[in-house]
Amino acid sequence: MFGKISHHRFSHPKCPFPLLYLGASIQTCLWEYFGDDVFQGKRTISSGKWRGCCLSQIVVPELKVCGVSLERTRDAMSVDRTSLLAADLSIPQAWGLAVQEHPTEFEAIKYSSRFLDQPCLALFDRGGMKLKLRARELGALTDLDAAVDWLDDRRAALV
Repeated sequence: MFGKISHHRFSHPKCPFPLLYLGASIQTCLWEYFGDDVFQGKRTISSGKWRGCCLSQIVVPELKVCGVSLERTRDAMSVDRTSLLAADLSIPQAWGLAVQEHPTEFEAIKYSSRFLDQPCLALFDRGGMKLKLRARELGALTDLDAAVDWLDDRRAALV
């Protein structure tokens, strides 16, 4: 679901377009969504948060992408990788706004997961993007072996 959410990495409150965050694999998506929960405290995840999630496979059309995971892009932006991944979201959110407002009319930001060295996209709902996506729901996390295995591998408890 596209949205502008204050605790999301590139979602500045003044962004003109809502964002949808996508990961390259089920594991990447789970790390991106639950990673902070696993590392903050006692390896626990809210059972309501877990049970309220489902996973979808989304086919994305060809896009105009700003690749912030590329060194040459970060050099041009005069920003280092760690500031884009820091807990203080003011820097990545400012860059999210700048990328959305760039005259190139980027449709997404490609970046690396904070937890895995796998690609992620922050997709903008620009130019009818919602209508260009093809999504297939894979199911609730509780019904997906890969998700349950991820939880077991982390030795995380649902509370």
